[in-house]
Amino acid sequence: MAVRFILSLDCEGKWGVADGLGQREHEWLCDAKLGIAYKSILDLLDEYSVPATFAFVGLFAEPEESFSRLKPQIDALASRSPGFLGAALSDMVEGSRQGWHGAWAVEAVGSARTGHELALHGVTHVPWTSQDRNFFTEELGLWRMLSSPVRDSKTFVFPRNAVAHTELLAPAGLEGFRLGRKMSRVASLASEFNLRSRPERVVPPKAGEPVAIPAGYFVNWRHGLRRLVPAWVTRARFQALLDRAGETDVVHAWLHPENIASAPATLDLLRDIIRMIARQRDLGRCLPMTQLDFVRSVRPTAQ
Repeated sequence: MAVRFILSLDCEGKWGVADGLGQREHEWLCDAKLGIAYKSILDLLDEYSVPATFAFVGLFAEPEESFSRLKPQIDALASRSPGFLGAALSDMVEGSRQGWHGAWAVEAVGSARTGHELALHGVTHVPWTSQDRNFFTEELGLWRMLSSPVRDSKTFVFPRNAVAHTELLAPAGLEGFRLGRKMSRVASLASEFNLRSRPERVVPPKAGEPVAIPAGYFVNWRHGLRRLVPAWVTRARFQALLDRAGETDVVHAWLHPENIASAPATLDLLRDIIRMIARQRDLGRCLPMTQLDFVRSVRPTAQ
């Protein structure tokens, strides 16, 4: 059996850094640079016919013209998360006004030649460990009010990989979620040099619960201290994962399109990995799939 490979992308615009906006975030995450990054990724995936999961923050996916319709519900959540949602709303009105509305990116993903999955990366990107479950019950209610096709997502990526309140997912119609890794930034950087990383084992899901999708490995962001990680090390790491994986394993790579907007050299690294995956696929050794494809490949048939 070919090794299952998943590529997932956390699509955030500025929502991912709403609680830490500075001059460089405004410079990196302007609409022009985001547009180039998303187009570059989609062109690359079309070139090699590799499908991916694009997990959008719900409010980033929403068209600007319909955003105002949801303002009362957003304001209610913002009153309980002023440092995150309050800052986002302020920049939308009084600041740069860029990087918050990405319906154009959702449309580009949907019209790509290669079929991709639209998933949900939280509605507001408020981390699920930072509020009580009532906050996220309301957030999921807001999700169903979106006009964006992200409203119909079936898999979920937790904001900042902070997994919590998983009991809310299945009742909302979400069939699977990506697991997260708990490690410091220093440990995360050090792990990039680990060429002995292991592929992740597929765990059969329990009846009635969403499928836990293996957390995967970050495609190194070519910025700051992370530039110290040689590109050949990252390539060797993913090749080793593919070489070690068996029929009960999965190799999962993930990153943010925003990593490419802020550090374009990251695209070169992603290209190397996608080329590697396509070569292994053409040899019959690798099966690229979306998160939803994976979920449905491991979900036992109901008795």
